[in-house]
Amino acid sequence: MENLTSIQLSAALPNLGHPWVALDQLTGPLPTAACVATLLDPSGQALGSGLFDPSDSLAAWRRFSHAEGAHFDGAYIASALNDALARRSDEHCQRLICSDADYLPGLEVELYDGVLCLHSTHPIVDAEMDEIVESLKEACEPKEIVLFQADGVRTLSGQNLKARWIEIDGIAYRIDLLNTEKPRFFLDQREQHALVGSLCEGRTVLDAYAHSGAFALQAARNGAEHVVAVDCSDICIKAIGAQAQKNNCYVETIEADVAAFLAERKLGELDAIILDPPHSEAFDAAAVEALHTQAFNCLPEGGLLATYCRSTKTTAAEFEETVARAATAAGREARIFARTAQPFDFPVLLNFPESRYLKGLILQVE
Repeated sequence: MENLTSIQLSAALPNLGHPWVALDQLTGPLPTAACVATLLDPSGQALGSGLFDPSDSLAAWRRFSHAEGAHFDGAYIASALNDALARRSDEHCQRLICSDADYLPGLEVELYDGVLCLHSTHPIVDAEMDEIVESLKEACEPKEIVLFQADGVRTLSGQNLKARWIEIDGIAYRIDLLNTEKPRFFLDQREQHALVGSLCEGRTVLDAYAHSGAFALQAARNGAEHVVAVDCSDICIKAIGAQAQKNNCYVETIEADVAAFLAERKLGELDAIILDPPHSEAFDAAAVEALHTQAFNCLPEGGLLATYCRSTKTTAAEFEETVARAATAAGREARIFARTAQPFDFPVLLNFPESRYLKGLILQVE
């Protein structure tokens, strides 16, 4: 689908290093279909090559190369994939390709014990999918490839892929890659699952927004006195129960709204709370502050609060300020044990703050 062209900025960009350009920042006659385009500044100077999609108002142009007139073809794709794979470890479950942060906009690839999951969110990536698949087959020799595209989910082989038990950091999880209604294992929090779990020995732990129950299961594995997993999804709650049984540990599971559950708790009833809400583009500071105020009101002196934010538009400083206001509202103080971010297989680019979508705090309440 190579269709090289040039598009021009209407005015100088405030941050030339940022890899995205919004549709309203472009001028002149623009292509009506997705294509590969060189971006020109108002004087006609080339600023790099990117993928253009007129249907995406926020990121109409996404840079993949600083070179002028670069091709997004089989040779480029193979080179970019191999570069990204060289930056990864030999873990059997990890993120292999992280879209713009690996210079492959619109493509995410995850590895689950020999099975590759390819997520495409750009028409150019869809058009080049055969090249992408061939490069990955050669580099990774996967058992199977699962394709997540606009028209649905399928295996490359056309065969069914049954749910399977996969061990990750000492815990067995039942992962059903073809059933998007079943809970995922969030690879971006893998390090946090193990770290926070190691801090829960002897504690009464709440895993809020539990989803797959990974925090709860690691807490139970590390000697927590009692673990409660709360989620508003019945499917998630049932999955956590099955996984707890498989791992020979006990996790109390409750289908409920997290805020409502916290509102009913008394001081000291819990001494470790984990808040890991789903990804959100928006960040309702008032709601986040109220939720954390409830958490601080529940925790005794010495209590543990591990909390995370997945908003791409919220900085780590803004999130920390919101949590600090909640502590003040509850009349509490907290000591920062760790400020957390994404693991190495979810890279963050210096000039692309949106690539650091996950940020967190681990606090000891005083």
